[in-house]
Amino acid sequence: MIQPSLILAYHGIGTVPRGYDPHNLMTPPGQFRSQVERLVARGYEFVKMSELACRLHSSVALQGVCALTFDDGSADNAGVLPALLAALGVPGTVFVCPSLLGKANPFLAPESGARLMTADEVRAISGLPFIEVGSHTNDHRDLSSATADEAYREMTASKQALERLLDQPVRSFAYPFGHYSPACPAAAERAGYTSAVTEAGCGSWRPYELRRQSVNPLDGRLTFALKSRGVFYPLLRTPLGRLAAWVARPFRHPPDRSS
Repeated sequence: MIQPSLILAYHGIGTVPRGYDPHNLMTPPGQFRSQVERLVARGYEFVKMSELACRLHSSVALQGVCALTFDDGSADNAGVLPALLAALGVPGTVFVCPSLLGKANPFLAPESGARLMTADEVRAISGLPFIEVGSHTNDHRDLSSATADEAYREMTASKQALERLLDQPVRSFAYPFGHYSPACPAAAERAGYTSAVTEAGCGSWRPYELRRQSVNPLDGRLTFALKSRGVFYPLLRTPLGRLAAWVARPFRHPPDRSS
């Protein structure tokens, strides 16, 4: 069976004590492995974002293609993630903010002691054949109200900073928070990127407005199955889906894996 193509959006791959991950960004390694193995069993071809973009720009049919992406540059992207991707035999694209490299991870609780990758770590993973590094702006700036010039300057500055660090082209971009103004797609193209991704569900295959399925540690087998088939977000917009989400809210927290 031919599978619909998809882009999955992860953040960190690791475990933290309950309460240290208020935004549910850390997916446990075992959960990530299981999710990828299910996609492998369904016959997906895994590609980096630059390869996916190349096919889009060449008008090559995107059937059964999956791109794994990881936002923010959590330190585990240089630790746990490469070994997992190598073991699974799949590539990934990691989006980082050059101005935040080596700093405390602002998306986890300070008590976690978590940090973002250092410049050396980003350089190291960029040398792996199965990992591509992309830009996530300089400092995770929300671009939802950016003018054309503001978006272009931000995208160009982060691209150039990463290219100086890595000594290789940076072709892929991820909008922080998945937010972007109407001027951003054209600015991304003008800045020299071949793709830009959001986190707005599924359905768009425009190169600079590529929608992703956001994955988090709360996703059980059913939720992940729905997301990977592109029906989860449309379902949430139905009356039944909204009711189910409202009922589940008090129970939506990951189990304590601190031990």
